[in-house]
Amino acid sequence: METVATGIDILFLFTLLGTILGLIRPVIVLWFMHRFNRLTVLKFYGIPAVFMYFVKLVLVHWA
Repeated sequence: METVATGIDILFLFTLLGTILGLIRPVIVLWFMHRFNRLTVLKFYGIPAVFMYFVKLVLVHWA
């Protein structure tokens, strides 16, 4: 169970880092797309960051 919690923590931190970098300069994290804007950054990195945060909260209170 600790391995799953650690994996979720790492994924959360990576998505949070991608969100922060993308809000500063979207081309850094959206290099594979033809359009770079901050709304797309929030779709690709912000939604998974929020999801990982809630999964992390559930795992902490469940374990």
